[in-house]
Amino acid sequence: MIWIQKTVLFTIFFFLFAAASHAELKHFSQEVDQPFCGSQSPDDARIAAVAKAKLEALEKAGTYIESLTVVEDYKLKKDEITAFASGIVRSEIISQKNYATKDGFGIILVLQLEVDSRTLEQKMQKLSTDQTLIEKYSEIQQREKELLTIIQTLEKQNQDLRQIPGRTEIPRKEELEKQYNTTITALTAAEWNRKAIDLWQNGKYIDPNKALEYLDKSIQLDPANSKAYNNRGTAFFNLEQISRAIVDYDAAIRMDAGYAAAYNNRGIAYYHLNENWKAIEDFNQAIRIQPDNVNTYLFRGAAYKKLYQYQRALNDFSKVLTLSPEFSKNMKDQESIFLELNELERICGNARKACNLGLCKAMNYLTDKGFCK
Repeated sequence: MIWIQKTVLFTIFFFLFAAASHAELKHFSQEVDQPFCGSQSPDDARIAAVAKAKLEALEKAGTYIESLTVVEDYKLKKDEITAFASGIVRSEIISQKNYATKDGFGIILVLQLEVDSRTLEQKMQKLSTDQTLIEKYSEIQQREKELLTIIQTLEKQNQDLRQIPGRTEIPRKEELEKQYNTTITALTAAEWNRKAIDLWQNGKYIDPNKALEYLDKSIQLDPANSKAYNNRGTAFFNLEQISRAIVDYDAAIRMDAGYAAAYNNRGIAYYHLNENWKAIEDFNQAIRIQPDNVNTYLFRGAAYKKLYQYQRALNDFSKVLTLSPEFSKNMKDQESIFLELNELERICGNARKACNLGLCKAMNYLTDKGFCK
């Protein structure tokens, strides 16, 4: 009996040790030297340095995650893995040093990211079933890269301006300072956007009121960011405030006419208001911009079905199965629409027979309504 207990304990210890040996906390650090010229503050330098260091460190973290066997089955692209990393890593500033030069000042900052591979598979499974979440993290990264590029350009212009003698540079300097402040503020707005997206789970915000609070702050700081309006529209939609959601989707589309997600989301909102032709117009735009989005075909098919456009609905559902065969498990609509299409074909067949006998009223009606070809 004692021998059996020892064997069991040894077996448990072995498996625990084996599991631990395949799990680790991996750290990635990045040092950034962020110079600033003119009248920018150390806080401005710190905000820019943190954003730059985080983006650079995420590239390292993404390469590490990509190398792990746990991610092999999920078939994510390199940029998707980097976006995924931004949603799972923990970041910490481990050192900061300010310095002064004859042209201004700067900051040397070291940021450390931590990846916990023990929870990686669970988080990967969650993200692999919610492509929208990866897209939202990607949008934040894209916005941060745009803003850092603007900062780099402004720094160069500011340095060049210092070479101009006299007071003729003052108006231009004030304009550069204004642009600088706007860009730094927008970087802060990106963090509020990220806070909202951290509340995203299973295709919606788990706390849409809190998400609205964060997104209001993000839009207040960066009113030119179409992605924040799209995200806030979805928070309104989750609260069933569909008209307010459409207002935000309208704003996102005005800012970015090529924003497929905003067209798709506005189409879904119209669909829920039973304005199906408006919904289909938006889905058409979304498909034109992004022709491989499964969700758009699903909703357009559903809208066609509500309008009794069964053949078009069937075409869209068939497209879904072509783009993503695994959707067949969840497509309860597929079987019902085939049954309805068969019934419609039977009705149309009888109407044709009647028309051949001179009784064409039913056939004309069905053809005019798009039921029969």
